[in-house]
Amino acid sequence: MITIRKATLEDLESIHHIETLSFKEGSYPLFVLRQLFDISNDYFYVAEEHQNVVGYALGNLTKHMNQGWMLSLGVHPEYRGKHIGKQLSEKLVEALESSFSSEICLTVHPDNTSAIRIYEALGFENSKFDDGYYGPNEPRFLMKKKLISRPFNS
Repeated sequence: MITIRKATLEDLESIHHIETLSFKEGSYPLFVLRQLFDISNDYFYVAEEHQNVVGYALGNLTKHMNQGWMLSLGVHPEYRGKHIGKQLSEKLVEALESSFSSEICLTVHPDNTSAIRIYEALGFENSKFDDGYYGPNEPRFLMKKKLISRPFNS
């Protein structure tokens, strides 16, 4: 059974391993994941099965813009196709929504059709295409999910 929980410092090596398997040369180095853990702890989740981390989702919130971001999503290759990415995405979207985001943004490679399907099922829509988002030959779709913002005093 898969459980979704907040990431801990002890999870970072497993997360880095999944990140590297998922994104190869474009993966976050371990020191960046550590810094992201420090600044994004409320929006950093892992999927666990039998006490093994098998996936993660990482986000953040730009408070002055009420804009949430899904920064990274990775599932170990041996666990793909089991809806773990969807469960992690749902948990992260729920956390960002409860933080009064008026929209949630993400970028995804146009060839990553499985991730795009997850995001569309969660209500994300293509907003823009950038053929050099991370530099030359690094195309990405910018996808957004618009939310109804609740007042902070509700």
